[in-house]
Amino acid sequence: MSFYKDLNEVSQDLDGIEEIPLTAFEEKRILKRVHHQTRPKKRKKKWLGIGFATVAVCVLSLFITIEKGTIANMPFIGETIEKYITQKDSTDYSAYKTAIGETAENELGHLTLNEVMMDDQHLFLSATFEPAAGVDFDYRTHIQPTVKVNGHVYSSTGGQSIELNNSMYTIYNDVKLDQTITAEELSIEISYDTWNFEKTIELPWKYNVEVSQKKLLEERKEFALNQKITLRNGEIITIEKVVSTPISTTVYYDLSQSQSEDIDFDIQTAEGGVDIYRATAFRSTEPGDISYKRFEGLAFDDNKYFLVGRSSTGEILSDPIAIN
Repeated sequence: MSFYKDLNEVSQDLDGIEEIPLTAFEEKRILKRVHHQTRPKKRKKKWLGIGFATVAVCVLSLFITIEKGTIANMPFIGETIEKYITQKDSTDYSAYKTAIGETAENELGHLTLNEVMMDDQHLFLSATFEPAAGVDFDYRTHIQPTVKVNGHVYSSTGGQSIELNNSMYTIYNDVKLDQTITAEELSIEISYDTWNFEKTIELPWKYNVEVSQKKLLEERKEFALNQKITLRNGEIITIEKVVSTPISTTVYYDLSQSQSEDIDFDIQTAEGGVDIYRATAFRSTEPGDISYKRFEGLAFDDNKYFLVGRSSTGEILSDPIAIN
């Protein structure tokens, strides 16, 4: 045992090595691997201590030699939800995500549900897919889930497949909800049941998870405007509300009294500048439909914010409209 005793007493020079904290999801995945590798067999109980010492040395070596960003890009973890939403490495939504790390298998391969995150009328999923031998899959292939949130069924409305290496892909999905869910604790059933938008998966990958959105709801800000305005082009619209969370800001408006769907919004501060954010939108003049524009990565602070109506060609359609 002297060899392992010596290892325990080794002093290491950590100067110049940046220590990167693990996310809750990364800790869960690594602990699972350590538990699996160190699980003792009945005939080898006497080697249990040595097994722990060996793994401890390996894990220590991993932590003190990795560079910034390495863990987040390891193939067995895949990409984070933040990259799908903002496409920035610096964004951190750990406080609002739930780490899962659960793997299911069928004839198409292994699918590991990595993370789940709620936002205002949106649900985001991140998974890692390992195709089975002979399964034709690339970044143009998509896997879509059906989800049930506290008993209500929704279908995936967007997604992306990103190649990590020759045999692993990150699968992103976002699900648009038709209403704001105010419950802090959510029971979510996820069934990845559709292949490339049209083929039904006979044995879908299924997961039942518990997700908390307590912190998100605490920081959510809703500004009820309920303003009917006439734009410079003569169209009449009603701006219903603006909702800002730590993850996004969404403008909800009614175009049912307008003849055109070509009505969009920018958000600017009191200084008058318009910041560019990745955005998604839905516009409809049908009665009962609510149009929206969702700015990803825009969270309101203490500044004053204003809406400015415009067309798709950039024509300004309104004076600045105060939000807060």
